[in-house]
Amino acid sequence: MATTLTRDEATARAAVLSSAEYRVHLDFTGTGDTFRSTSTVIFDAARDSATFLDLVGKAVSVRVNGEELDPATVHVDDRVYVSGMHGPTEVVIEAECDYRTTGQGIHRFIDAATGDWYLYSQFATDDARGAFAVFDQPDIKGTFQFTVTAPAAWQVISNTAQPAPVESGEGALTWEFAPTVPLPCYAAAVVAGPYVYEEAVLQSAKGDIPARVYGRPEVADHLASARLFADVQAGISLYERIFATEYPYDSYDQIYVPQYNWGAMENAGCVTISEDRYLFRTEVSQSELEARTNVVLHELAHMWFGNLVTMRWWDDLWLNESFADFVAHHAATQVTEYTDAWVAFGAGRKSVGYVQDQLPTTHPVLGDVPTVEAVTGTFDMITYAKGASALRQLAATLDLPVFFAGVASYVHAHHHGNATLADLFAELESASGRDLSAWSRAWLETPGVTTLSAQVTTDDAGAVTSLIVDEEVPEGALHHPHRLVIGGYTLSDEGLTRRWKVSADVAVGDDGAGVSIAEAIGKAAPDLLLVNDGDLTYAKVRLDARSLATVEAHIAELSDPMAQHLVLDSLWHSCRDGVLPAARYVGVVLEAAGTLTNSEVLGAHLAQIATAIRRYAPPASREELAGSTAQRLWQLLGEAAPGSDAQLQLLRGFASLVTTDAQAQIAAELLDGVTSIEGREIDSELTWDLVTALAQAGRMDDAGIDERLAADPSTAGQRRAAGARAALAGAEAKRRAWDSIAHPDGAVPPNAIAFATALGLGRSHRPEDLEPLLDEILAGLRPMYESMASFMALRVANYVFPTALAGRVPGLTGRVEAWLADNADAPSTLLKAVTEGLDEIRRSERAQQAR
Repeated sequence: MATTLTRDEATARAAVLSSAEYRVHLDFTGTGDTFRSTSTVIFDAARDSATFLDLVGKAVSVRVNGEELDPATVHVDDRVYVSGMHGPTEVVIEAECDYRTTGQGIHRFIDAATGDWYLYSQFATDDARGAFAVFDQPDIKGTFQFTVTAPAAWQVISNTAQPAPVESGEGALTWEFAPTVPLPCYAAAVVAGPYVYEEAVLQSAKGDIPARVYGRPEVADHLASARLFADVQAGISLYERIFATEYPYDSYDQIYVPQYNWGAMENAGCVTISEDRYLFRTEVSQSELEARTNVVLHELAHMWFGNLVTMRWWDDLWLNESFADFVAHHAATQVTEYTDAWVAFGAGRKSVGYVQDQLPTTHPVLGDVPTVEAVTGTFDMITYAKGASALRQLAATLDLPVFFAGVASYVHAHHHGNATLADLFAELESASGRDLSAWSRAWLETPGVTTLSAQVTTDDAGAVTSLIVDEEVPEGALHHPHRLVIGGYTLSDEGLTRRWKVSADVAVGDDGAGVSIAEAIGKAAPDLLLVNDGDLTYAKVRLDARSLATVEAHIAELSDPMAQHLVLDSLWHSCRDGVLPAARYVGVVLEAAGTLTNSEVLGAHLAQIATAIRRYAPPASREELAGSTAQRLWQLLGEAAPGSDAQLQLLRGFASLVTTDAQAQIAAELLDGVTSIEGREIDSELTWDLVTALAQAGRMDDAGIDERLAADPSTAGQRRAAGARAALAGAEAKRRAWDSIAHPDGAVPPNAIAFATALGLGRSHRPEDLEPLLDEILAGLRPMYESMASFMALRVANYVFPTALAGRVPGLTGRVEAWLADNADAPSTLLKAVTEGLDEIRRSERAQQAR
């Protein structure tokens, strides 16, 4: 694994130089596994100073101010050392760099059907060094002038508008891009290959912005470019007002790329988007369409907040990501049809934030990142969703116009530079006239999620006489100041509807005494009380006894999307915390499923009831609960409107829980066309859902998967087939899946195939199939991790961890504890993954005891 940069080293290097000019020539015309890279790096260095550039490659030559240096001497441990500098310095480095299949550096995807190559860069966090020599840290910004030589049939895209290429001989062209404005090196980008595109002209305050959406020819009919252009145009119009700053770059391209590790990346003017996740070749749920719009708005927000103004070090990664998450959801409510985007945010991202904030590896929103290697472990929903929730709470506390005025001042003060949280808060404090230090300590500088609950008393006339809000605080956390809304819902002929609401500032003191809400006195006694109605603050909510009884009996009579989300989310976390038995949570979701009006709420809880059954239900009752739940989902599917979003989600939910022979037979008949569903075609993605269901149920074999792959040999089909093979019932199939990623014949499989295989293995519906592999997985976890790049390795490790064996294998926790003791010197992110897996095993075993 490449040498990691420490924060102290970065600080020392930034003291030697503050910026650089990069002229980079990349030659992609070779047929081997490497490409030619020539970097000319120009900078002003402190006199008589020494420093180093980062480069992962085979350095062929190094020249400093025209003087040839010995590469064997100066290129050591992925660094090129230079010394004795006197002011203006020019370093020229030629190297051979590797194409990768890990989703980092220059990733190469080779289309199995055509043999075509598709390349894209992913330089965050420190993989620009895998393509050219660079000072690979965010606070040494640079201008980048890319020149790329590639086959004539290719398109080449970078951060500035695409130039006309010139002939280079032997069927090649050279594209020479204009220099960029100052950028953090992780936001530089090069994408190349026989991509196709659609184009438009967007309007900015500064004039026309040429824009394109690119994708591989195989998926050209599914680019949805009109929608992406519309989302970007709406976002530019809003963000230019919010930031009081014009769009900063000369073009805006969005490229769907295959085998991508993340959802998307905010390369300046050259956004890469996951083809696997966000290019839809079949009908998808409304929540998936909304998620794509949100991703488009999120990456666009980074053009200002992240690229124009950049964090100084990775400690402030949260600020980039949290702000983009916050403002993208705000934008969705303002300029798209997704006016309830905060409901989807709460049901999806925020709820996952609560899960991660309870782990022993939780961390403050404001990070402490001593090395770049440690950054991998901070790409989580604390960094994204908890931070976004904190910013939403801050905006509610300061009032939204005041908040955005402070943000605009921050962008103006630090444009094209680097800044910190303290710089942002200085502007917010100036705009609001408030001291935010105490707020920051509680919300950003201490970890852990608090839990809000309420004590309600009423009189004989049915009026509230007292309402006290309590806050349970985990060890090491602080009580939080909450600006929130409390809602009282009552049952009537109109259903379970909100009868009253009160706004409140709730700040529980250090003594832990609850806060009395005087405004609620005299209100009608609620059948359901929601302490965080509207979901303005970040806290788990525990329902009082009367509210719990109400929703268990009458959840189907609650129609407000936000209230539906808040109730079900409360029950989900009660289930995870071992307070509510899994079967009761599952029962409420099934009662609510036919009435849920937000697509993300329905989809999230259909996924979570599967988790509740497989992990949190007692092992002895698990199969029966899975079977009865699948049967109820099939019935609900029959009651759903033909062709509706709910029908699609329920069918997927049914497929994920197929348990009995009768249910497997239904899946087989749907797959073969013997049984049909009104208004619903069994398209390629649903086909793979059903194939996987039959594989898990022991009704599918390799030959059956081969037959389906022959009918769908696409890139997506290959990925889904890999997941289905790993899901096949039986210990032999599990061992083969494990060997394919831990002991491959030849190279480690590409990231997307490894992810699908690991998911199919780790989420087994038959834990007994995994038991014979437990020792092998634990013994092979570290070698497997160290054979992969960090982002890929962490995800695979999380997916394959044997959490499914919780409650089934005596002494499982002890064996994992022993692994941690024996591997104390393992990479920090692997230790994080195993520690989190151990915590989930313990949580599962506690939840299985809930009565």
